[in-house]
Amino acid sequence: MVNQQIESQTDFDDSLIDPDVQEAFLRLLEGTDIGERTLFQSISPFPGSIGLDRQFQSLFTPTFNQFLGALGGQIRSGQEPTLTFNEFLTEQFDPLRAVVQLPGSRTDVAAGGTLFNL
Repeated sequence: MVNQQIESQTDFDDSLIDPDVQEAFLRLLEGTDIGERTLFQSISPFPGSIGLDRQFQSLFTPTFNQFLGALGGQIRSGQEPTLTFNEFLTEQFDPLRAVVQLPGSRTDVAAGGTLFNL
């Protein structure tokens, strides 16, 4: 889902990227705080919007905690812990849904519709 969002936001032709180079870059980012924050920020649904982008950045810690929970779930079920943060972001995280669920967002049914204060 995240890859589809990234592809729809750019016109970049990634067919020229060597998959081994891309995989090496992702491995480099995994396991470091700045790398994981970079991976997370790269999926922001609000590039260029400072206020909304800051709200999205505030989701890093709870999202990383969800990743750790998913990794712990693999361990508890007897599986080898193979989930990476990038896989978690790509396969299990919906950035738009997460932003809508921020405490500053609300649903106002009395006003006759849905109102999101971001």
